[in-house]
This record gives sequence, C-alpha cells and structure tokens, in this order.
Amino acid sequence: METNKKKLLVDIILFIDFIILAFSGFVLKKVYPAGENSGRAGVLFLFDRFQWLKIHDITAILIIVFLLIHLFLNWNWIKCMVKGLFKSKTNNNLENGNK
Repeated sequence: METNKKKLLVDIILFIDFIILAFSGFVLKKVYPAGENSGRAGVLFLFDRFQWLKIHDITAILIIVFLLIHLFLNWNWIKCMVKGLFKSKTNNNLENGNK
C-alpha cells in the first residue's frame, strides 16, 4: 500500500476512534456517573455502564496504538520540521551578526 494511503487510513481510524472515545467518556460522565448507584442505572444508550467502560478502555488503547503508528509514518516529516526550526534560528542569529 502506498505511504499516503496508509497515512490517510491511520488518520481516519484515529478520527473515528477519537469520536467513539469522546462519546463513551461523555456517556460515562453524564449518564452513568460513578458512585454508589453506578451499576444500577440499567441499560441506557444500548449498553450498561460496564459495557461502556469496556468500550472506553478499548478505544483508549487503540488510540495510543494508532497514534504511535501515526508518529512512525510521519517521523521523517517531524525530523525535518524540528531541524528547520533550529536552522532558522541559527541562520537568523548569523545574519544579524550574533555568533
């Protein structure tokens, strides 16, 4: 698979995973808040609290994995940008007479 297609696929997966992670976090915070009655709310929004916790945990792990893949695929770009930042400052100092 072409590198740009891999990057696009990873970015799409990261976006969808982030939406699921954010939504499950919202449901856990607002619909099933932690406390003494946390497991007694029953089934709301298709799942109970413990299923939402499992979804939230799995998507959190997936987002870390795909974030690492994203960084790996873009590592050369990241190195070039960081080098460019430092070269830019060094060149500006030399042009202004500061050595």
